[in-house]
Amino acid sequence: MFKRPIKCLYSVICALFLSAASAGPPDVTSGEFFNQPYLQGISIVPAWEAGLLGSGIVVANLDSGVRASHVDLVGTIAPGGYDFVNDDDDPFDDEISLTYGHGTASSGIIVGNWNGVGVGGIAPGAKILPIKITNEENQTDGGLISQGMLYAATRPEVRIILLEAVGPSTSADEFAAFSQAIANGKLLIAPAGNKGQAFPSNPASQFSALGGAALVVGSHNGAGGKSVFSNGAAGVESNYLSAPGQGVVAAGNQDDEFFFTVDGTSMAAPQVAAAAALIWAYSPGLTASQVADILKKSATDLGSPGIDSVFGSGALNIEKALAPIGIISAPTEDETEVDPESTDGPEDGEDSEAIDDEGSGGGNSSSSGSGGGGGAGLALGALVVGGVGYALVRNTPELGETLVLDEYGRTYELDLETRVSVRNPGPTAQSVLKELDTEQVQETLIQRSDFSLATTYSFNRTSHLSSELTHADAGLVDTPVRMQMIGSHADGVRYAFGVNQRVGLSFDEASSMESRVLPVMSFRSDAFATPLNGFSELGYHAAVGFAAESGWESGVSFAAVDDQKTYGVNSESSQLQLGFRGRDFGVGVKLGLLEEHGNLLGGASNGALSVSGAQTIFGEVRGTLSFGNTWSLVGQYTHGITWAKNGANTLVSDFSDIESMSWGLGLLARDLLSSGDAFGLAFSQPLRTIDGDARVSVPYWNYKTGGIKFHARRTSLVPDGKETSWELFYRKPLSSRLRLISYLIYREQPLHVAGSRSEASVASALSWSFGLR
Repeated sequence: MFKRPIKCLYSVICALFLSAASAGPPDVTSGEFFNQPYLQGISIVPAWEAGLLGSGIVVANLDSGVRASHVDLVGTIAPGGYDFVNDDDDPFDDEISLTYGHGTASSGIIVGNWNGVGVGGIAPGAKILPIKITNEENQTDGGLISQGMLYAATRPEVRIILLEAVGPSTSADEFAAFSQAIANGKLLIAPAGNKGQAFPSNPASQFSALGGAALVVGSHNGAGGKSVFSNGAAGVESNYLSAPGQGVVAAGNQDDEFFFTVDGTSMAAPQVAAAAALIWAYSPGLTASQVADILKKSATDLGSPGIDSVFGSGALNIEKALAPIGIISAPTEDETEVDPESTDGPEDGEDSEAIDDEGSGGGNSSSSGSGGGGGAGLALGALVVGGVGYALVRNTPELGETLVLDEYGRTYELDLETRVSVRNPGPTAQSVLKELDTEQVQETLIQRSDFSLATTYSFNRTSHLSSELTHADAGLVDTPVRMQMIGSHADGVRYAFGVNQRVGLSFDEASSMESRVLPVMSFRSDAFATPLNGFSELGYHAAVGFAAESGWESGVSFAAVDDQKTYGVNSESSQLQLGFRGRDFGVGVKLGLLEEHGNLLGGASNGALSVSGAQTIFGEVRGTLSFGNTWSLVGQYTHGITWAKNGANTLVSDFSDIESMSWGLGLLARDLLSSGDAFGLAFSQPLRTIDGDARVSVPYWNYKTGGIKFHARRTSLVPDGKETSWELFYRKPLSSRLRLISYLIYREQPLHVAGSRSEASVASALSWSFGLR
């Protein structure tokens, strides 16, 4: 360890600074901050900006004592310190051999006052309990270490024990004090040592025997490498992390205004202790092992990927340590004790009611929430919503400050809308590339005069076109193989079976009109599909129908959808259809039932906005009118009513009846400019909720009572806007192997969001088929 004195030569000026500026919050524009360049290396500033200073946390510093009258330590020393070297209650720092006050230096790094003088601490709101175990020559032994450790272990106010002694070995009896500290819930931190060897010095070399609540700290050079003097992590890899221990400006014990520059792992270890104080002050319900785990999981990886024998878990990163880690969830009323006298909040548009839950853990106030440190919640990874869920989120302003929990139960405020994704966000021009990336294989299995059976396999090819898909269409690339089998009898009975591909009810593709009309499915808006039919193709589909010579058609279809995802869609649906097909026109009606398991109109299952199930009855009217052999007019209207069942542990409940609808009108042409080409123009409104509301309970942190409360209100499920879209396509075969596909879409108020920017996109591509067909 190297020391370089920076004496405050002008004590009068220092005194003026003290009288003019008392201790306050850290000032990142001050000379104190710039005197400590390592502070930026550990990403401390966001924690300070959030108001986290380590208040209420006591760190026992087992070192050479402390100069409590130093300008940077006045008011930071907790009562009850002890000097085991001289066996008295005055743990004064008289060390002069290794540094100019080793204990004073390490204490200042943790709790130093931000007063315009010298340096400031990482956790200035914390307190130091000085326990002197080294003499003026910085010498100690296993007995002194054991006494100091046991003393700190029995102090109820102490959460963190920083052991700054390096070198002496401890006997089994002496090391038992370490185990006692762990058993008492303390977090142990010690430097790795400064011999430049692969493994830590004693007693840190034995920390792997203490489990997850013991940390060994090495030093890195701030540029991704290990400090030359620092011992490595060999033997304690899972207990090791590093911090910048080079060129640290620290408070000294020569007088009350003395500072010096020092290198060493014992200057890195206090940084980790301070970071632990910030975490614990924010989340006092955490255990010592959890605090250590957070520090290791959030460390910036150095050296070989993952935990290694040089850097262990990596470099201290306080910003990441205080950010949510792992699965983010939200507490719900079902999981917490709610005031039994509470009732529903006001109707949508009025102030919401606050429901108390004062039985949950607390912590210091912060702009991002408060600590917690216990409990469970509902995973927010499941925030895939349908249109009704998206409207609910947008219509509930309290969801902009939703209390959420990370995997350690720490609480944060989160704008839920930033975590929401819409399952079917609407068509884009880029989605037409799906067709070009799809390979189809057709095979006739049976061909007789009275019966035929054919099958079609479709799968996505790997091509550069896939990389052009937008984020909204990215899931198309991973679509599994799709299969459809169709059988037809001469008497008009037809049936179909599909895997991961829907099958039609009336089988219009074989009708006489189909020779003149391009399928309506060339339009990509769900208004021309069956928008209330399971919200996914993944699963099994079956249909049987009958087309009489007189023109009447009837049929039934069934579907069992399961995308086999953790928060996916799972449903069964059935439909009954009746229609009439004339020479130049066709009309049809459908009546369907959709039974969703854990989903609400396409939303995720087992999520913060999920339900236990939903039933939807829907009707559909479709018509086609042909003008000669070229032009046709198509229209479709769909209307549904949904009844939702409350789910367990969700933020939303007590749904009213939900009504939704969609409509579309399109103009189609075939052989318009040349033989075999096709043209389409459509105006439509995708599926939109037109009536319905639900009770939403949004958790938030009550700083006054130190518990969770809920904003409860009834929220409309009707979006504030109405999306309408124009679609235009043109398709033309240029040769037996080459075809042109062009598509344009213009969307006003996308996703039914009033005031949102209109979206327009266009795509044009040439498709060339290679090989034999």
